[in-house]
Amino acid sequence: MPVGPPRPVPFRFDPVGTPAVHEADEKPPGGQRIRCPRCAWEPAREDVWMCTCLHVWNTFDTHGVCPGCGRRWLETKCPRCKRWSPHDDWYEEEG
Repeated sequence: MPVGPPRPVPFRFDPVGTPAVHEADEKPPGGQRIRCPRCAWEPAREDVWMCTCLHVWNTFDTHGVCPGCGRRWLETKCPRCKRWSPHDDWYEEEG
């Protein structure tokens, strides 16, 4: 049975091992709120993820594109609920 290449896994760099839960204190321009579509966790500006190239950055600063290698992440894993969601689903228009 053929097996495809391993699925890249971005993750939040957290030296303590426990994801912090922050209330959103900054919102992106354009009236969008960023939060996990599964558990409603809202990342803070200092929350970061790591690409397979080992570059660490806030994935929402670049809409899921790694500045280190240019890879576009179509899904993002929530550090709180540990589930994957399409990256675009994290952006919610405020009504």
